[in-house]
Amino acid sequence: MRSSIKAFVFITFFVSGFGCKLNANSMEKNELPETVVITGEKTGPYGDSSFLSILNQIILSHTISSGHEYYISANASTEGNGSSSSPFKTFSNALSKLSAGDTLYVMSGTYYEQIVLDSSLRGNQNAYITIAAVQNNANDSVISGHNAEDDFILMKIEGAAYVRISGLCFKDSHGMYAGGIQIGLGSNHIIVDNCNFSDIKVPDPKIKDHVANGILCYGEEDDASINNILIYNNNFFDMATGWGECISVVANCEFVNIIHNTVDGTGNIGIDVGGNYGYCKNPALDFVRYVYIAENTVKNCESAYGDTSYGIYSDGGQHIHIYNNTVENCSGGIEVGAEEPQKSKLYATHDVLIENNTVSYSEECALAIGGYKKDLGLVSSVKAEKNTFINNANKEDGSLISISKCDGVLITENSFIHNDGGFKGSVLYKALPKAYSKNVSIKNNFYTGLDSADE
Repeated sequence: MRSSIKAFVFITFFVSGFGCKLNANSMEKNELPETVVITGEKTGPYGDSSFLSILNQIILSHTISSGHEYYISANASTEGNGSSSSPFKTFSNALSKLSAGDTLYVMSGTYYEQIVLDSSLRGNQNAYITIAAVQNNANDSVISGHNAEDDFILMKIEGAAYVRISGLCFKDSHGMYAGGIQIGLGSNHIIVDNCNFSDIKVPDPKIKDHVANGILCYGEEDDASINNILIYNNNFFDMATGWGECISVVANCEFVNIIHNTVDGTGNIGIDVGGNYGYCKNPALDFVRYVYIAENTVKNCESAYGDTSYGIYSDGGQHIHIYNNTVENCSGGIEVGAEEPQKSKLYATHDVLIENNTVSYSEECALAIGGYKKDLGLVSSVKAEKNTFINNANKEDGSLISISKCDGVLITENSFIHNDGGFKGSVLYKALPKAYSKNVSIKNNFYTGLDSADE
């Protein structure tokens, strides 16, 4: 979280996810939590059994609500009764009428109202509340912050549960803390799918703490995590996120699935998960747990303020599965780091599997593992296997692999290919003295047009 404040292949093992609940007590033992990712015992997606069933239905384009159907129109002259012939005029009125299982269809048009989904909006595991574009076209039903005050968050989800947001367009949010959707206050069982996010921008991306996000899960509560989240098949483009990230999940969040999204040119890091920033007062809960990042395409991420913008970045999280993503033309490929000095080894970045990803044309670094300063955080138990790295490190100070403060890293069965003649960097770079990178094994990798980094 270097800068934050705050034709798809169906994956056949979705139904066998992980439904265990992590809590503060389990983190107080004298050892790190059970390793579940790199052993291959239980990999993503993550969530309780009912949520994983719903996740499968979303992947298969099934409807998940079966109650009353209501309509809202930006062009309505007065508040109607919510029927298609007499639609609601405002979201504040429409949301107050919804019960478990209901669907609110958002008719074509541009809506300038901030949407707030609070704890009164609650479906249940068998009956989600759905808010969806009536045309199933994210370009037609637009939630806009045009001419709104600075720092406008287009949609705030504050304690809602069992809610689906589908097919909407979120755009025109500007300010130092601008945003598309912000999920907080222990919201759970939330789905955001098939939406477009664009023109979400800070006024000067180079100035520190000018932070925008497309979607932000901000787990500041210590009595209720944000959990059972699916961010699926959304598009993010024409953004200027400054010191923030396009998709950001931070602090007390667990069982989060970020699947098959496209992030293109957001001005900083594409997908970021992490913690240990003090956003949640309980340090045992101040980092994400059980996150599945899969089948995403992230490209053209370049920092406006000169830092390395990784396509995918895990900073301070535990039990993270980064699977089958494509990262291209970013200044950095995939990083597992730890920018903050955690209160205890128990809270270190831990148990990350980086598997079957393709990273190409990352100028500065293709794969980085470890805390980047001696006195900052530790990264432990990371496995990178069966990834493909193509034509990366095309700067003289760039590297294919960067290792820093870590303990327990296995890099194996990856392919490192360079076939365009432009390689200028190093194959392996160790940023800190050997004493800070313990139990690192680089073996059985394949190199084309490059020297071997296997040790």
